[in-house]
This record gives sequence, structure tokens and C-alpha cells, in this order.
Amino acid sequence: MRWLALVCVLAACGEQMGPLDVELDTGIVRGADDGNGVRSWLGIPYAAPPVGPLRWKPPQRPAPWDGTRDATHVGAKCPQNTVITPGGGTEDCLSLNVWTPSSPHGSKGLPVMVWIHGGAFVFGSGGDPFYSGAELARTRGVVVVSINYRLGGLGFLAHPALAAEDPDHTSGNYGLLDQLAALEWVQRNIGGFGGDPAHVTLFGESAGGFSTCVHYANPSTANLFERAIVESGACLDNGLAQTREQAESDGLAFGDKVGCPGSDAAALACMRDVADFDVLDATSLPPIDMQRPGGFLYESFPPNTLPNIDGVVIPAPIEVTLAAGDYPKRPIILGTNRDEGTLFHSSILSNKVKDEQEYRDALARRFPGLVDEIVARYPVASYPSPNDALAAVSGDSFFVCPARRNARALTAAGVPVYRYVFQRLLDGASFPELGAFHSSEIPFVFGVDAYPLGHVGSATVLAEAMQAFWTTFAKTGDPGTGWPRYDAATDAHVVLDEPVATGTSYKSALCDFWDANR
Repeated sequence: MRWLALVCVLAACGEQMGPLDVELDTGIVRGADDGNGVRSWLGIPYAAPPVGPLRWKPPQRPAPWDGTRDATHVGAKCPQNTVITPGGGTEDCLSLNVWTPSSPHGSKGLPVMVWIHGGAFVFGSGGDPFYSGAELARTRGVVVVSINYRLGGLGFLAHPALAAEDPDHTSGNYGLLDQLAALEWVQRNIGGFGGDPAHVTLFGESAGGFSTCVHYANPSTANLFERAIVESGACLDNGLAQTREQAESDGLAFGDKVGCPGSDAAALACMRDVADFDVLDATSLPPIDMQRPGGFLYESFPPNTLPNIDGVVIPAPIEVTLAAGDYPKRPIILGTNRDEGTLFHSSILSNKVKDEQEYRDALARRFPGLVDEIVARYPVASYPSPNDALAAVSGDSFFVCPARRNARALTAAGVPVYRYVFQRLLDGASFPELGAFHSSEIPFVFGVDAYPLGHVGSATVLAEAMQAFWTTFAKTGDPGTGWPRYDAATDAHVVLDEPVATGTSYKSALCDFWDANR
């Protein structure tokens, strides 16, 4: 009988393991082969559903399942309700997706690339089609993983009652903890897909890039990944990480707003009974604030939707951590796009400034006391419109120049740094006036044509070069020939355009100004 029981366990109690079946620490999943060199396993739960008493708690291991679980469809996205993604999703959303090469390249020990999506911590999904890892797996011999994580008020609410029940006496940052849980899942399970858990590269864009920085700067992640790529998400705080005190104060205000006042266990139980989209509605930035002239980046981010410096996930302000050098010195790629600010000051959000006075008013809200100095460096006469001038200010102050500070701090600490500037416009762009806007490098990185605002089109040589750079870095820690290592003296970087080139001293005078006035 013992022998029969052992046979039953090894054979999944009568089910035969096929070539698309992978045994995880929680059960067997069955994926699909696209017949064109790629195998995929989609919608795999890496954590238990964070619902009921698990809402606003660190992620828990998923329950094991019997039999073979279908893994041929992406999981549900996490709840979100923004101007860009109006509604949808479910709290049972903590899943990930895996793409691998088919034979003969699908052998053991392949490098792994784990993607964290962007979306200002309030929207997006690892299952979005423009994040498909199929092309990278097919042509570059890597394993690609994309993940979901909790968003908005469901992912980042901090509150004294939550801190009181937490062993570390912290709260918030649940979305970041989800990301760490996914990386831990990779360590336990990626070998079954042919990936090497010792060779993981973490990469992300915008909020996903900032998240990558958070984990990079935390010494406790040393064994979770060995390299990082940060796309348009500077590792400096830049308003994206609150103090714990401010975050918990915002959480108390949230409780009042949803009819759950106080800081005790009863208030917390009340908040956990609030419907998910009521939580989102109570933690969303009112449209009037997002769509006022010069709005979005120049107003506060919605309360209860951002990471906080909790002393655990974010031990200290990231800029302080980078300066101290107390973190693993892992190779890193970081970069920005030429027109980072245009997406945030556009007809998409209906927040364009119409004249110089509105331009000045927007600057005064964000940079009081610096308006004249900024206008002198970004004069309206030098741009097609006052709105374009504001977009340039936005992109430089929020993305480009913090990335340079980031590169300098990391280099000073002895980190191998590789910096890029992306300049190619998308073909068939829905809004060509946006130029090489924030996030427009994504279809070049993934080699997909599913991006909603344009496509790679004729720029296939650049797309192939970028995919080669990204995956060569994942394999070796160096993006390869044609990309110089960064040094602060020359600001050496690669220019991702047609043709690929190298450059120095990108926006040096403007970044000197922003460095002096941060």
C-alpha cells in the first residue's frame, strides 16, 4: 500500500504528466505551445487571493490544488478605476505568466527576466498583451515572467490599525510585497520551466521601474535577482514615496470617508467590508484635479495609492540609501525617453495649458519661487506651444534629471551602470505630437504590435537591437558592443534611435539646474 501511495503521488494520482505540464510547489499547471517556438503558462497564482481578512495583509502562499490546473489564459487584472482604465478587475488577481522557448532552446538554466508593469500604481496588468514575453523567449533564449500586483487603495493603503496587527508594525506597500512574493515564487519554481533562479533580471517601466529601484536598494533582496533594468522610473524618491506618518494620516481620512472612523480593530473590520470599487472611488484623484490645466504630475498623486517609507520594504528614502551604498552592487540599466512629459500634458487627459499664464500658474503650484528661473530655461518661444514647454519641464524634472542623479549615485558606489535615451517615434502613432513619449519604448523591448498608441513598424532594426541589448544584459550583466558603461564625467550613454548611437552630456545644463533646486 505504501508503494501504491508513492506511485499515486509521483503520478499526480492517476494523471499523466505531459510535455506542457510543470509541477510547482502548489500543484501541476498545464500550459500551451504556440507552434512557433514558444511555450506559455498563464494566470498562475503566486499568492492566495487577498480578500476578506487577507485584504491589506502581506501576501500569503496559495493553497495547493489537486489535479492539473489549466494555465492557458491570463488571470484577472487587479481592481482599477482611472481615466485610462475605467473599471474592471477583481481582488483575486495575484497571478503571473511565464514564457519559455520551445525545443531545442528550452533547456535548463536559461536566464530569467521578471517584468513589473507600470501605471502610476493605480492601473495596468502583467497580462496586458503588449507585455507578452513570447518574442523575447522565441528569439533570445530567455524565460520571461510578468506579474500582477495590488493597485491603488487596495495595494497601498496605510492605517494605524493595520500597523497594529502587523508583526513589523508597518502598513501599506502591499503591492510591493506582492512583487517580492512573485520573486520568491520564481526562486522556488522557475527551474521547472527551464529557468535559472540564480540568474534573474528584474525589469520594469514607470511605476514598475520605481518598484524595481525599491527592491534594488533593499539589501534583503540580494538573493532574489542579480541585475535590474529601470525604464523611465528614476530610483530617487521624487514624490513617489511618502513618509509613513503621512500615509497613515491619509488612511485615517480614508476611513472617515467610507464611514469607518477611528484607528481600532473595529474600524479595520469595517474597512475590510467596503466593496472593492468603493475603496477605489474613495482613493481616486477627482477628475477635476487630473484635468485642470497643467494637472496630473503637477498636482498631488491620489492619497492612499503610493508606497511609503515604512522602514521595512523601503527602509529609508531611496536617495539616502543610494548615497550610503548599503545594498548589493548589482549591474543596472536605466534610461528615459526623449519626450517623457508629453503624455502627462495632452489631449488624452484634457489638461493642456493654453497660454503662458496657465503655464506659469502650473509651474507656481509645483515649483513656487522658481517660476522665472524655469521660464528663462524653458521659454515658450522655444516650443511649439506653452503646453510643450510645460511638458519639457515635466519630463526633465520628474524623469530625465533624477535618472542622471541616480546614475551618478550608483556609479559612485561602484555599481556597473548603463544609461540610455530613447528617441524613436512609434509608427502609426495615435498622437504623433507626443513624440518619443513616456512608455513608447515598450513595444521595442517586447517586440509586439499590440501597443495601443502605435507600433514598431519600420523600425525593426532598432527593435532587434534593443531586444539584444536587454537580453544580453540579462545573460551577462553587460548589454554588449556599442553601449558604453556610464561615467559621471562624460555622462556616457547610448541613444536608441535609427541608427543606434552613443552620446555624452545629455541635457547637462538643465539637469544641473534641477539638481540645484530639488
